[in-house]
Amino acid sequence: MPVMNPNAFTGNPLDRLSENRKDEAWIADQLSAPSGRMAVFHKGQPLIDAERKEPLWLSPAARSDLPADAPHILLGWLDDVPYSAIDASAAPGQPFADLGTYIPLRETGALLGREDLAILGQAAWMLDWHRRHLFCARTGRPTRMRGGGVSRIEPETGTEHYPRVDPVTIVLPVKQDHCLLGRGPHFPPNMYSALAGFVEPGETLEECVIREIREEVGIILTGPRYVFSQPWPFPSSLMIGFIAQAQDWEILLDPQEIEAARWVEKGELAALLGGERRDDLWVPPTYAIARQLMEVWVRE
Repeated sequence: MPVMNPNAFTGNPLDRLSENRKDEAWIADQLSAPSGRMAVFHKGQPLIDAERKEPLWLSPAARSDLPADAPHILLGWLDDVPYSAIDASAAPGQPFADLGTYIPLRETGALLGREDLAILGQAAWMLDWHRRHLFCARTGRPTRMRGGGVSRIEPETGTEHYPRVDPVTIVLPVKQDHCLLGRGPHFPPNMYSALAGFVEPGETLEECVIREIREEVGIILTGPRYVFSQPWPFPSSLMIGFIAQAQDWEILLDPQEIEAARWVEKGELAALLGGERRDDLWVPPTYAIARQLMEVWVRE
């Protein structure tokens, strides 16, 4: 039976209006519509109304207080209202900071509602991509935005560029009543998680699951089972979650990838998910797909 997707950054309610994106005049009208709601980002951080626990939506008229070339993208429509986002990073200081607070996107997971978080995740992803793709990878010439932000084009040759999505498989290996958790060198102390890796050219998702776990911890997996996915805008990953059966217990670490790994009994994991505090072992926050894979396995 399919599992409903509980992950953060999912459930985006916007209609992205793909069929209208070729009409640049129409796009301009949407971006300036008086009824529009505009999210403001400064160096990757969204402007939040912390008291009301929601994004601080501004009228597109506020764009006049920002540099004329500030990237402004159309996200989509909801209830006949156009939603957009603007990158105010080039403005002096932190514009509109008297109205709200700029908060790192990772820290908004426990603050914002599901739909607001999904919209801001889309916006952060797109604005970051535009910031990093100002020049054509083919010709080296400047590119310009098209379709309200859904692509960029190098005008002289017509070379088009589209936002990148980097697929990552993340898997919870299980054997009998235990699951295998690992920690990378960059993790907070004593935090253990599911194991993940980028999909390489020419392999399927299932092949990536098996290869990554064999490389990282020396465990052979069979029967990878897809559970759900999660857009992960840090900066442009699509996390694709699996549970798979481990064929043995012995762990052989690749120390360049994994600092430590351990088998955790299901009851032990259930206690941690339920809020038990331990100094030697803790699990990712609820907004992480790794945590949700653990929740699924414990319930099963």
